[in-house]
Amino acid sequence: MHFTALPTAWVSGFDKAATLRIGSSTAWVTDTPGASAGFLENTGQGLTTFERAMDRDEKLMAILGARLLESQKRVGETAEAIELRVSGENSVLGAMAQAMSKSLTDVLRWAYWWNCTEAWPDDVSNEQAVIELNTDYSTKGLSANELTAIVQAWQSLPAASARNAAQAGGALSRDSMLDIFRRGEVLPEGRTNEEEVRLIAIGKPVEAGGQRTED
Repeated sequence: MHFTALPTAWVSGFDKAATLRIGSSTAWVTDTPGASAGFLENTGQGLTTFERAMDRDEKLMAILGARLLESQKRVGETAEAIELRVSGENSVLGAMAQAMSKSLTDVLRWAYWWNCTEAWPDDVSNEQAVIELNTDYSTKGLSANELTAIVQAWQSLPAASARNAAQAGGALSRDSMLDIFRRGEVLPEGRTNEEEVRLIAIGKPVEAGGQRTED
């Protein structure tokens, strides 16, 4: 269908050895009386075949992952419904991102190895050179109820020794809570737990004696 959809030029009365180029800067000229030229192409009802083929291709592309070409439903959807609908596409995209991260890391390690003292590029570790593309394509963050439940789980951890805390069944540590907040897009990327704890300490109220309150 691709080849039949392309107009094909034809001539009559022209020199067969001549090179005829198509374009606005080229003119086809001949001295033969009655010579003619034209294009072979589908017209009229023949064009509907190609239109249907294009529609079928667009639907197939939408099924294969080009979600932008698919006509979206004009109804409201919950965040959970959207997550389930695009989970398959996100898994494929995540696998591609991980493969791209590996390839970019290899290139970066080669560049690093070229300017360092390591014997081989494989000797360059992740601490020296690494690229990791984001694989979190979800726009859903933590809800207010989820934030409250996480904080309550952290607060249920008693401020006692580790042994007593284990016996009491503490639900969540501060590091675990901050990691959940980071993955839930509450904390900004790149901020460590130590930096967050330091910022929390700065914002704590000061007691009458001049000392900040402790947890």
